[in-house]
Amino acid sequence: MTQQGVVCRGDQVLWSEVQMAASFLDRLQGLLGKTGLSDQQGLLLTACGSVHTVGMCFPIDVIFLDADLRILARHPDVSAWRMKSCRGARTTLEVAAGGVERHGVVPGQRLTWQIA
Repeated sequence: MTQQGVVCRGDQVLWSEVQMAASFLDRLQGLLGKTGLSDQQGLLLTACGSVHTVGMCFPIDVIFLDADLRILARHPDVSAWRMKSCRGARTTLEVAAGGVERHGVVPGQRLTWQIA
């Protein structure tokens, strides 16, 4: 993974340990091989409007974002062997299942990414 950062909504830090996957190989690897994510961890996939959970052993929340990191769609608790996509998405954020509900993440909100 290339960079680690923080995902915020306004002044509120939502996830403090987010890896950015900007290269093709980093996006291809994604979360495969991981055994889980903490409540603070996530993966920000650039140039990505669809994801799959083939081969994963834990559920995730998937958040699709436009070019300005505005939330287009959210899919909580996506289990293994599923595929999700969103028209117009430019970036995708994958976090531990339960994160979108815990933080009240809904379409229309704007997130920010800050390098840690």
